[in-house]
Amino acid sequence: MSEQIDAGRLNKAVHVLELRETAPGAWEWGPIRRTWTMLTLQTKKNLFSSVGIGARGAELILRRQPLTLHNALLRGEQHLFLSAILPEGRLHLRVQAALVEPVTCLATRTEDTVGEAGRPTTAETMRMTFPGVLTEKYARYEREETHAENETSYVLVVPKVVQLKASDLVTVQEGPAKGVYYVTICHVLDPYKNEYEIILRGDV
Repeated sequence: MSEQIDAGRLNKAVHVLELRETAPGAWEWGPIRRTWTMLTLQTKKNLFSSVGIGARGAELILRRQPLTLHNALLRGEQHLFLSAILPEGRLHLRVQAALVEPVTCLATRTEDTVGEAGRPTTAETMRMTFPGVLTEKYARYEREETHAENETSYVLVVPKVVQLKASDLVTVQEGPAKGVYYVTICHVLDPYKNEYEIILRGDV
């Protein structure tokens, strides 16, 4: 089937991205090559997250090349999160992707350690920045006798290299969901990505 694809139909240029550590603890997507693809936008959602809602999907046909779900694609300013890569005949790949908008995140962890004279002290033991994708899970509004509390929850989907723990703080540094969240639940069994349920809570 793939051999019948007219090379002229591969007319959309995209960049293949890989995650790079640009400084200690600082991760960013960077281009490694340009390739040509046939891109079809889909009306159905791509369920790139196993615990959050999906995003608009796209299907791409491109020539066979080194490509895994650790990579991403960029067309113009549109980031494509890869969710499936399948061989299409001998010469091509068929790729399923989600159209997403990554945001820059800062994660920090503080832990109790033993300080001078055996006294307990709290110290920061992890700090890293990385690109993540937020997807909605639910929003809950609770009214109690003395006050109301607004609790917003998202699912943060990140590259596998980002290893967080429950109670870590995540600062979303841009976008409409900008704020400081804490990690409540970790989903780490997928070999290519991790997903973290994060909560922002504030009195209203």
